[in-house]
Amino acid sequence: MSIWFRISGRRYDYEDVPPETYAAYRAAFSKGRYFNRFIRDRFPHRWIPDMQ
Repeated sequence: MSIWFRISGRRYDYEDVPPETYAAYRAAFSKGRYFNRFIRDRFPHRWIPDMQ
C-alpha cells in the first residue's frame, strides 16, 4: 500500500496491509484519522525517494 502525504509530498510504502484495512482506509471519511489509528506504527514501511 502506498501513501503520499500532501504536506511533505513524501511517499511511503506500507507492507502486509490486509485488503480489509486498505478498503476501510479508502472508504474512511477522514483518511488521516484512519491512518493514524489503524496503519501508522502497525505495519513495516519505507520511504520512497522522489525520482525526479
